[in-house]
Amino acid sequence: MSSKAYVKLEIEEDHLKQLSNLLERDKTHLQDKERIALFHILSGKDSLYQNIDKIYDFKDHTIKPECLDDGEWTNEDRKLIALAFNLYNNYKITPLEVFSGLSKDSFLLALAGIVERIYS
Repeated sequence: MSSKAYVKLEIEEDHLKQLSNLLERDKTHLQDKERIALFHILSGKDSLYQNIDKIYDFKDHTIKPECLDDGEWTNEDRKLIALAFNLYNNYKITPLEVFSGLSKDSFLLALAGIVERIYS
């Protein structure tokens, strides 16, 4: 017996604008799947997007892993940042660590980031 599951991943207009803003600000090459996946996640949640300069250095075009030690993030924010870093440069976090306890919206955002990294 086979079963099929379908997940429809849509990007909201605000998310698309925020993603475009980050890609433009970074001057990300359209073939840079790793960085696009990173920005896809970071632009999809307002708390991350509004604090992007704490997470990513646009001058040096590098992530700031030390930001994860900052106590201001919620557990969910920290998981999404770590996943974004993982999709960018294989930062160490397991799928169970990422997905355990995420809200539906954050779960779908995480899933969309993975799809962006692998299939785009």
